[in-house]
Amino acid sequence: MPAPFTIPITDRVKVPVSAATRCKSCPVTTVDLTLTVSPPNTNKVSSLPKADFLAVTWTRYEAVALSRVFGKGRYSFNTGTDNNLTPLIFDNLSLPVDSPAHAFFFQATVNNKSVLCLKSEFHPKFQTAATSIFFEKVLAQSGSHNFKFLITTGTAGGIWESLDVGDVVVTNRARYGLTFPKEKQQLPPYTGVADVVGAGNPPAGSANWFDYANRQIIAPDACVSTGLDSANGRKAGSGKPKISYQAPGAELTDVVTNSRISEDEHTKIATYRTLGATLD
Repeated sequence: MPAPFTIPITDRVKVPVSAATRCKSCPVTTVDLTLTVSPPNTNKVSSLPKADFLAVTWTRYEAVALSRVFGKGRYSFNTGTDNNLTPLIFDNLSLPVDSPAHAFFFQATVNNKSVLCLKSEFHPKFQTAATSIFFEKVLAQSGSHNFKFLITTGTAGGIWESLDVGDVVVTNRARYGLTFPKEKQQLPPYTGVADVVGAGNPPAGSANWFDYANRQIIAPDACVSTGLDSANGRKAGSGKPKISYQAPGAELTDVVTNSRISEDEHTKIATYRTLGATLD
């Protein structure tokens, strides 16, 4: 029987959030998205339904954001024992400590594409082996993939000097960082097959949908910087947050992943800037 796993401290401890760092009155902006969601269902399931996209988050606050943006006011996630998402429990896999399920999810349809929004109760940084087993079960149910695309999304440290709190980097490339053995560091980046820019015709005047979002949604939104401008938040000269899908100059968009939190992440920043854009 596998040993139980401990949920990361970021999921188990409620960090106080003050009025200065959160805007409760700002509505969720979906703008041009046609969004529908299924009614909440808290009955336990042992498999995931099919969908065009599987979007995965890892920590409590990432799940809170996912529920707010795509839940249309119907879904909320506070902890593994305080939410109204559907619990996912696979057979023959031990549950994480302090959690009643391996993951929680809800179903949404975004512009006629089905999306499963899933909060994993495993974290690859803290339970690497268990996360691998969990994903094997998620992606290979019944011997075939249930999803056309997998999106992993979360919070990370910025490597580019131009990045600031609230900025987003979209990439399909990942590589090992300096805490891994040399042979892994020397492997070429893992590159996804999906085009991060995507297809479709954005409105006139925008090169793509990310450009459109930066100019027409983020820039004019008065609530976007609320909280980010507080003490220890976004620098005054950084302007509004932005979505980056390509690197400035010769920099890379790769996400760099480490096996653990390390002093290297601070003392070797010059080396990290030769590797990618964000540090997980």
